[in-house]
Amino acid sequence: MFRPCFVLPRHSIHCVLHPPLPPCINRDSRDSSRGDRVRSASCLSVAQSLSGGSEPGGRKKMDAEQESRWAAAQAIGVGEDLVPAALRHLEFLAAVDRRRWLYEGPLLHRAIRRYKACWLPLLAKHNEAAVADEPLVVPLDCEWIWHCHRLNPTRYIKDCKRLYGRMLDSKNVRSSIHAKSKDQSEKVWTELYPGEPFELEYTSPSDDSVYVDDGTAGGISYDLISAVKRQSTFVYQVGTPNMHDRRFLEDALARYKGFLYLIKMNQEKGMNLFRVPTYDVDLMWHTHQLNSVAYCNDMLCLLGKVLEHDDTDDDRAEGKKLDTGFSGTTEQFENSFGVRYWKAGAMYRGSLPSPVTSIPQIFSTSEDDSVSGADKAEKHLTILETTVVELHLQIVDIKNLPSSIPEKSVYVWFTKTKPDAFIRDGGRLDISTKTGKSIGAGFQCEPTGDLILTVMIDQAYFGASSSSKKPEPLGKVSISVEELTQHDSKLSFERWFELKTCGAYAGSPPVSLRVAASCTVPRQAPHVLGMVNVKPCSLKACLLPHSIKDQNMSSWTRFVYDCGTELIRLQIREHKAKSGMALTRELVGVTKSSKQPLQLAEFTENKWSFNNSNSSITLDLKPSKDGCINELKYDNKLIKLYKGRRLAYELKCCSQHTDDTAAVTAVKFSAEHPYGKAVALVDTESEFISVDEDWFLLPWIAISFLFLNSIGKDGAKLIEGAMAQKAETVEPDTTVVSQTVKGGAAGATAGSAQCGACGTAGCGDMVMASDKAGHASYGSSVTASDKVADSKCGGCGSGCGGGCGVSVVTMSYKNGHASCGIVAGGENGHVESAGCGSGCGGSCGGNMVIESSKEGNTESGGCGSGCGGGGCGSMAIEGSKAGIAKSSGCGSGCGGGCSGMVVEGSKNGHAKSGGCGSGCGGGCGGMLIEHSKTSCTKSSGCGSGCGGGCGSMVMEGSKMRHAKSGGCGSGCGAGCGGGCGGMVMEGSKMSHAKSGGCGSGCGAGCGGGCGGMVMEGSKMSHAKSGGCGSGCGGML
Repeated sequence: MFRPCFVLPRHSIHCVLHPPLPPCINRDSRDSSRGDRVRSASCLSVAQSLSGGSEPGGRKKMDAEQESRWAAAQAIGVGEDLVPAALRHLEFLAAVDRRRWLYEGPLLHRAIRRYKACWLPLLAKHNEAAVADEPLVVPLDCEWIWHCHRLNPTRYIKDCKRLYGRMLDSKNVRSSIHAKSKDQSEKVWTELYPGEPFELEYTSPSDDSVYVDDGTAGGISYDLISAVKRQSTFVYQVGTPNMHDRRFLEDALARYKGFLYLIKMNQEKGMNLFRVPTYDVDLMWHTHQLNSVAYCNDMLCLLGKVLEHDDTDDDRAEGKKLDTGFSGTTEQFENSFGVRYWKAGAMYRGSLPSPVTSIPQIFSTSEDDSVSGADKAEKHLTILETTVVELHLQIVDIKNLPSSIPEKSVYVWFTKTKPDAFIRDGGRLDISTKTGKSIGAGFQCEPTGDLILTVMIDQAYFGASSSSKKPEPLGKVSISVEELTQHDSKLSFERWFELKTCGAYAGSPPVSLRVAASCTVPRQAPHVLGMVNVKPCSLKACLLPHSIKDQNMSSWTRFVYDCGTELIRLQIREHKAKSGMALTRELVGVTKSSKQPLQLAEFTENKWSFNNSNSSITLDLKPSKDGCINELKYDNKLIKLYKGRRLAYELKCCSQHTDDTAAVTAVKFSAEHPYGKAVALVDTESEFISVDEDWFLLPWIAISFLFLNSIGKDGAKLIEGAMAQKAETVEPDTTVVSQTVKGGAAGATAGSAQCGACGTAGCGDMVMASDKAGHASYGSSVTASDKVADSKCGGCGSGCGGGCGVSVVTMSYKNGHASCGIVAGGENGHVESAGCGSGCGGSCGGNMVIESSKEGNTESGGCGSGCGGGGCGSMAIEGSKAGIAKSSGCGSGCGGGCSGMVVEGSKNGHAKSGGCGSGCGGGCGGMLIEHSKTSCTKSSGCGSGCGGGCGSMVMEGSKMRHAKSGGCGSGCGAGCGGGCGGMVMEGSKMSHAKSGGCGSGCGAGCGGGCGGMVMEGSKMSHAKSGGCGSGCGGML
């Protein structure tokens, strides 16, 4: 899975600059003094000319000049230690965000009046002579308005001088969230403003009872309401674990000084240009401005005037001022210092998620205890912990390339040595200096193992005669991800690596690759588990797939990690009460370490009550005013359930993707999160869950099971009948499992992503690297450009429902749309619709069309038009090696849930419909694992009108010859009821099998449930109808 770490930052400034410097040809390592903070007593005067070229001497001179500039930038004086100040700044912003009534509404207006009429006069007195023996404490609401006022330093200075004759300083003033004692400050406040509370709370009245000095209040011309509105979203952009890491902040300070250095350089040229900071730089800039006197003195020393902070531009559209300003800043920063401006964790995170409520939940205590204690079942869980980082990787330059190799013919393919929960294959990266574009890849991975960078030579650049040859490796280098992310690292590097050449180039001079990488602070990844329905089987039926519905068999649901490890399995069963013959229902779970099923919940009085808590779920889920469908109460916290993807799970996309009724989000309310924090998600269509906090894992598993088994199609009500089926407890070791994991890590992407045709989110990991700075909002695909092949619809067509799993379209630039799939979309051929067609319902599971076409065409490797989505699994993993696969996934109208269809669609022949035909109802299991080895398969899956649930049909449809309908095909034609089991396990070894399963036998009206028909339909001859005849009632 890939997720980009870059897009345009929000804030920008307008200053005097010279034109962007010409691009440097080569770059060397960073200066060792990058993290130093040196106080300079005098202003810097720097107007260094650039020189250099492609010659070695020019390269060394250029590198020396870049190092010199960086050292000069680090000598810029800052009158405050900004790293600890930034940490206090972040803590303050989080405190304000817990009081969002200060962002808008009547209480904001009252806070502004209190700031003007109460705080500023008190601060003026305190600046003249201390009004208390201890630092003066500012009320939080007044501090917030003061904060926003100071972030326009020129207006703040102007207003202060107009009212008080001087700039008011923050010296000897403490924030209310950091002060050890407020007693003296409250006393002074009460004496000056009797009847006015020191702190403004949510429950405070919003009337005009506040003391107002009209002269003072009227002396401020700055629009504080608009300033508050602009700053209210800043906390979302910087409220990440990276911004709280001292290593990250030390580097941010160094980058901020580099930013100021560029302003100084360009000011001397006297040109007006727009420069835009990244968010780590902007955090340091904001922190610096909050110490108004120090900031004023530092800017006067550096620039001769106070540097204005203009945050009014927020239009990120291509070609607009913010977009062009950021591009110019990136170019100038990299050319001046030889280091990348992009940085993981420092870029725009996308727009603020829509809130679930505007009314905060009030808690009596700030403690957020997980639970009172783990219950018996939780003690038996073996939880797999996974750590994740976001990594930004860019190939900057290459040198010592053999003269026989054209520079533009080489690119880099990156993979990972150790198995990774987020990266399955890898991706392509072009070399920035050779393409003239500063592009990179942003993705998620585990902080383990090594990245393997292999320099590849594209043979297409050597003429038409070589165009069919595979890319040839030149050499490779290994880079440790662990070293980049460990505790004593700087979380970034940029340096040269010498390749270990291979093949025909093994004896050539060593080739070097310049690599820039940065990563975020490692954090625990959410727990993502798929839900798998299983049945115990008798010896007679053990070879049949789980889709055969035998009502006499007990059913379990397994919760498994993406790696296949089972955490727990659940079942609803009935048992007799001790006091009589009445039957009661209970939800039980079994783990590998538990010998007996453990009760998790019990059904009484029309609701499910969970063990070890006072929480329950009723059968009548009526949304409240804020959309909540159920509440779960725990110690010092409240869990509310909302339909759809909410908060961190929100799909930031177009209107047709916003209403995801198949999902339910759990939002935790506590003193720390009074407006809610998304902690878990269940997708009842794709059948996976994601849980962010360990304590909630088992409760959410139980809740998700009930939603999956008891929720109606509208997603609104639990249906009792769905849970009333009689079930018998079965020991785990007696169960034979036929499974398909529909969800997996791919489906649980919490952030947003760009969605192919509609340009918005949710279809896995898209836009992994693009050549434009501002058009990838947190998802990942488009890893590298498709140089040889065209990709008309690499991902989803119009109307894709999103959530389509792990996708990485091997690099396309600005115009490469992708959404639902393709790791290697087309190497030498065309891919017209490798992912989902128009109208795909989304959530199509894992890796669709991983190798859709090696040397031929794939017109529809994934789902056809109208696919219902919902976990179509690994469709068309090898759609076509040397031939054509027109529809190896689902045809028009497929209902989704078709699992691992067409794993090896066609090796040397055609596969016109390897998966389901038009109108398939979905749920067709592992169909067509190897449907054709050397010949044609026209419809080896389900034909038109299949009812779905057809199990593992046509495991080996045809070894040597034709199989026109190895599964339901023309047999299940119109009206097959589904559940046709393991039909035609070996349809034909040496000859034809026109209908190895239901075939023409099941024609019209097959009732389904036809068992294991034609396990070996024909070894040496023909089998026109090895299964059911016309009108078969099923259950043979």
